[in-house]
Amino acid sequence: MQENATEQRDGTETSFEGIIGRHPSMQAIFEIIRRVAPTDATVLITGESGTGKELVAAALHRLSGRAAGRFVPVHCGAIPEDLLESEMFGHERGAFTGAVANRIGRFKLADGGSIFLDEIGEMSAKLQVKLLRVLEDGRFEAVGSVVTQQVDVRVIAATNRSLEQAVASRQFREDLFYRLRVVPIEMPPLRRRREDIPLLVEAILGQLAARGLPRFTISAEASELLQRYPWPGNVRELRNVLEQMVVLGRPERVIEASDLPPHLVAPRELADAAAAMPWQFGPAGIDFYREMEAIEDRIIAQALHLSRGNKKEAARLLRVNRTTLLEKLKRKRAQGSPLAALLGSANPVDGVPGAIAADGPARGALEFAVA
Repeated sequence: MQENATEQRDGTETSFEGIIGRHPSMQAIFEIIRRVAPTDATVLITGESGTGKELVAAALHRLSGRAAGRFVPVHCGAIPEDLLESEMFGHERGAFTGAVANRIGRFKLADGGSIFLDEIGEMSAKLQVKLLRVLEDGRFEAVGSVVTQQVDVRVIAATNRSLEQAVASRQFREDLFYRLRVVPIEMPPLRRRREDIPLLVEAILGQLAARGLPRFTISAEASELLQRYPWPGNVRELRNVLEQMVVLGRPERVIEASDLPPHLVAPRELADAAAAMPWQFGPAGIDFYREMEAIEDRIIAQALHLSRGNKKEAARLLRVNRTTLLEKLKRKRAQGSPLAALLGSANPVDGVPGAIAADGPARGALEFAVA
C-alpha cells in the first residue's frame, strides 16, 4: 500500500502515516516502519504513555500486505485479568459464570490481519504462556474448549514499562520477551524532541477544526511556552491542552500565553531548568536506565559527528578502545535505540536490511545526538 507522507522543502519528512515529527529520532522510526511493515516480523513498541505507540502499530498494518485484513487492538491493562483470556481467545458457552453464549476472541477476529497488544507488560504469567504458543505456531484453544484453532496473525505489542526489568524480576517470561522483540521500536518522549512541538500544535489545531471546532492559531509567546514545558503526558497531554484552549478560547481565535493553564506558564528560570534536564520527573517517575542510555547515545553520536563517522577516531575522542565502542554500537542495535536505528543493523532480521553499513558514515544519527 502506498504510504502517506509530507515533506519540507529540504526533503525532511514532517508527517508519515499520521505520525508527526521532523526530529532525527522520528525520521529513524519512519525508516524502520517502511522496512519492517512489508514483513510479518513481530514488533515491540516501547515508550512512555502518550507518545503515539498505537499510531505506529496502525501504520505498520496499513503498509503491510495484511492491510485488507483487520487491525484489532487489545488494551491488556484496561481489561480485568479474569476476562482478558476470553477477550483474546474467545470462550465456549458455559465456560464460566456469565458465559451465556459462544464468543469469538480478538485473535480469531484478526485472522489474516494484525493484532495490537497494548500494555503487554500487564499480562499475567498464565496468559504469557498461551501467547507464546500463538506466536510460535498460531494455535490456541478458546476458554472452555478442547478444539484447537489456527490463525494467521501478525502480532504487534507495546508497553510503557521496562520489560527487561520485568524479566529480571521474573514478572515477564524471558522467552516471550525475545519472541516479541524481533524488531524493537522505541518512541521518544516529547521532551526529547521539542522542535516537533510547533508541527504537532499546527496538526492538532487542524484536526480539531476538522471535527467542527473553531480554527485557532497560536501566538509566538504561547508557542515558546509550549516548547519549554517538559510534557510528562507527551503528545496526548499536548492534545488535551489544545482542545481545552479551543473549547474555552477567545472570540479572536488566537491562543495567547495568558490563556494557557497556570502549570504551563512557569517562571523563566524554572522553564530553563526543565529544558536543561530532559529527565524531568512526571507523575509516574522516569526509567533511569533508559535515560542513561539516551545520554550515552548523545555522547557517542557527538564523537561520531566530530570524527565524520570514523569509529577509530571517535573511540579516541571518547578515550575508549575501538572494540569497546563497536560493542556498544552492536548492543544499541540489538536494543533498537534511535541512534542504532540510524546507524543501521549489522544483522538483518526477517529480511529487513540495515539502514546504513556498519562502518559507514553516521550523519543522520549525529544530528539526533546533538539536536
